Amino acid sequence: MESHPKQRNNIPRLGATFGGKIGYDKIQNPLVVCPSMQNRYFINQLMTAGILSVAIAPWIQPVVKAREPVPLFLFDTQCVTNGPGRSQQETLDISVGRKVYRSYFFLGPGSREVSVTCRIGEQEGQFESLLLEFGMRDNDRGSPPNAVNIYLDGVRQESYTLSPGEQVAVSLNITNVSHVAIETVCSSQNRYCDRVYFFESTLLPRLNIAPIEPNSESPNQI
Repeated sequence: MESHPKQRNNIPRLGATFGGKIGYDKIQNPLVVCPSMQNRYFINQLMTAGILSVAIAPWIQPVVKAREPVPLFLFDTQCVTNGPGRSQQETLDISVGRKVYRSYFFLGPGSREVSVTCRIGEQEGQFESLLLEFGMRDNDRGSPPNAVNIYLDGVRQESYTLSPGEQVAVSLNITNVSHVAIETVCSSQNRYCDRVYFFESTLLPRLNIAPIEPNSESPNQI
């Protein structure tokens, strides 16, 4: 009796295909990624991002612009008060010449005088101009006039006489100035002078914009 070869099992092997299609066993058993593999992939992504950020950081830093100089409130600098009168920073809405102003500082000489002196910078030339606007209130009609004197580095530059309801606006060149002083003197030694209020006292910075110089080297030079 002839021995017949054993018939092979018709169940397809792992990875076998039918007509070029994916095998049945692959459809039933998709590839499973272990949690440890996922964690390793996530860590590799973080390391790649960190290396990339360190590599491009030196190229990003030069893009940051230097801070431009900004206007400064005069009485926020290094200031001292002299005289028997009173001075104070105070925000108050007042009426001067039938117009409403917001005051941020006042000098009250009383029957004598008071002054404030401010150091506006460690180096001369830090600021270009000083804007001042000040006046006396409408409802101080019974007050004698005040004399207001402005000094730059100890030298008097401007002098004004103010009565209640009057105001003054002035712009001063302070390119090479390091100290500013403002003095109020009562015009009467026997009567009380009311306050002088400051609506504007701004230091405008000097903008140093250097012109772009053309390249002196010729492209043909070796």
